[in-house]
Amino acid sequence: MSTGTRRIVLFGALCVMVALLAANEWRMMHEEGYDWYERVQQWVAAVCTVAIYSFLYRENVFYRTFEHVMLGCAAGMSCAVILRQQLVEQWFVPMVTAYKAWWERGLDAEVASGVLLIVPGIVGLLWYFQYSKRYFWVSRITFCITVGAGVGLGFKDTFNQLMPQITETFKPLWVGEGITRVLTLLERVGASLENVVFVVGTVCVLVYFFFVVERRAAVVRVPAQIGRWYLMIALGAFFGNTFMTRLSALIERIHFLCAEWLRLTGR
Repeated sequence: MSTGTRRIVLFGALCVMVALLAANEWRMMHEEGYDWYERVQQWVAAVCTVAIYSFLYRENVFYRTFEHVMLGCAAGMSCAVILRQQLVEQWFVPMVTAYKAWWERGLDAEVASGVLLIVPGIVGLLWYFQYSKRYFWVSRITFCITVGAGVGLGFKDTFNQLMPQITETFKPLWVGEGITRVLTLLERVGASLENVVFVVGTVCVLVYFFFVVERRAAVVRVPAQIGRWYLMIALGAFFGNTFMTRLSALIERIHFLCAEWLRLTGR
């Protein structure tokens, strides 16, 4: 098919689709409870959805335009949220309230905590010295404080997340009566097998990432190979979970297009 013929076919298909959408919209306009403001919102959402999913065909101008629009809206929304929820509600308003309380009833511990909020405000303003070639070094102070605080908080979060995982790996190989008395013998055997599989997998994965010793001996090579299989199973499970998450988002968008936008099914 030549390029000209392909364009004619695409233009004809576009005209047919526009006619069908217009007829469908005309049908809904005569239904009870028609809200034009809600329909405008649904049309905007539908056009954005179709534009993003048009990338499945190939990259095109329609997709790139709405990609830039959505990224710009997301950036603007982020700035608005930061300005309102952090700078205004968590910094400016408490600080002004604290200074008013200081003027009215004096300084105490609660008021002092609000008065000292001016310090992070001054430190944050030092970022703008990046626009000065002469005083650029001043912004490095804020950069060091930010990086140091981020590393400390990140280490704290990582420690709080990893320590429970590490302690949970110490499982008994046999779930006896000293651990629990409510399980039957068959349930104890099942729980023990589950713990054995878990402990063996943990040890084998650690051996797989232990690169100091050569893997010529069977005592190192075999556990490393088993650990590799455990990793492949875990990565496959992660990929399946990611795929199911994306599939859920796709199903939600298809339901929106069919049920809410086109009204082909019950809402």
